[in-house]
Amino acid sequence: MSDIGLCHLHWEQKEQAKREAFLPSHSRISLKKSDKNLLINGDNLEALKLLSKEYENQIDVIYIDPPYNTKNHKFLYNDTFATHAQWLSFIYPRLLLACGLLREDGVLFISIDDNEAAHLKLLCDEVFGEANFITQFVWQKKNKASYLHKNIAKVSEYVLCYAKNIQKAPMLSIEESKKEKPYPLNFKNNPLKELTFAPQSVEFHMPDCTIKACDMSSAKIQMKLLERLKIKKKRNVNSLKVHGSWRYTQEQIDSFIDDGAVFRVAKVPFRINLIVSQSKRKLMQNLLTKESYKMQTNEDAQRQIIELFGFEAFSKPKPIALIKTLIQSVTHAKRDAIILDFFGGSGTTAHAVMELNAQDTQMRKYILVQSSEPLKPNSIAYEKGYKTIYEIMRRRVLLAIQKQNFIAEDFLEIEILNKP
Repeated sequence: MSDIGLCHLHWEQKEQAKREAFLPSHSRISLKKSDKNLLINGDNLEALKLLSKEYENQIDVIYIDPPYNTKNHKFLYNDTFATHAQWLSFIYPRLLLACGLLREDGVLFISIDDNEAAHLKLLCDEVFGEANFITQFVWQKKNKASYLHKNIAKVSEYVLCYAKNIQKAPMLSIEESKKEKPYPLNFKNNPLKELTFAPQSVEFHMPDCTIKACDMSSAKIQMKLLERLKIKKKRNVNSLKVHGSWRYTQEQIDSFIDDGAVFRVAKVPFRINLIVSQSKRKLMQNLLTKESYKMQTNEDAQRQIIELFGFEAFSKPKPIALIKTLIQSVTHAKRDAIILDFFGGSGTTAHAVMELNAQDTQMRKYILVQSSEPLKPNSIAYEKGYKTIYEIMRRRVLLAIQKQNFIAEDFLEIEILNKP
């Protein structure tokens, strides 16, 4: 890829941050590829290094919700970096490793807000290639605007989206458009013969009536109704017997009817059509709102957590529908996709994968990474007996399996222990 016109980010510790990605792992364990869902307890940089050995070019979708560097002390996790440079040094090696894990047709999604969006876009252009940028989604995160900023009332955040290889990436889509196409049964080059359609097997888009046997031929089409036909409630009450040149045999017509095919007549003189329903994927929009995709907000996400735990176990989780939508947009045609989230947080990505599998009977697998980062002693979760974010994530997955009966969604736990 040519670097002409590409703007690179430069900061003092950039080369050191890059070297971090390629230093050997300090872990005492080795990680083997598994056909199960994985919950990994440990530092995500170490986890990415271990995953790279077994899952290189194997991940279909990566979704991450990294710290936004908002300096917000209300979050359960560390969201405070002294400078933009420190935040970049933190995220850079992780993105480098993430890129290597994606399949050639894989897609990355990163949630971010205004604090680091500009820096992240430039960094991702460098890591993934500017040509592999797909879009920057705008997500409506609130029902009501926040007035914390003195110049603007904010209701949105962003999701950056990159392909590993834009030429091989799928069209992002979560919807199908269905269109009916009529195929005439008449075919003038075939010999004349009789066809019989069983009672109730043909749709008639006309009022109830009785039609006498008659010749319905035209200059180009030969077609005779051989017996009187009664039509009621848009269906043929008795057998429809016709004589003409046909595209299909009687055996094929009977087989179509047995399979539930739709035959339709719109007017007199009859022209019988086989109706074929065609589905086409609809290209996704980059605006994720209640109006566009019935998108959930932060308020919905908080309600989901409270419904599972019985209390506010995690601050500012992402809603299930947001992550489901992003994953589905890439994996709608993949039965056994692998989804990675190395900022596991409250476990929403695992929950979203399980809901999506239940919805479309696919067999996606998730890999979630979260360290045992201590909870703040003044948090509600700490008071309820949870000591780390990993404990919350693990419990959320278990609660989702139990409460929503995700029977086949077992998982394997792996703890990363550093060498002494």
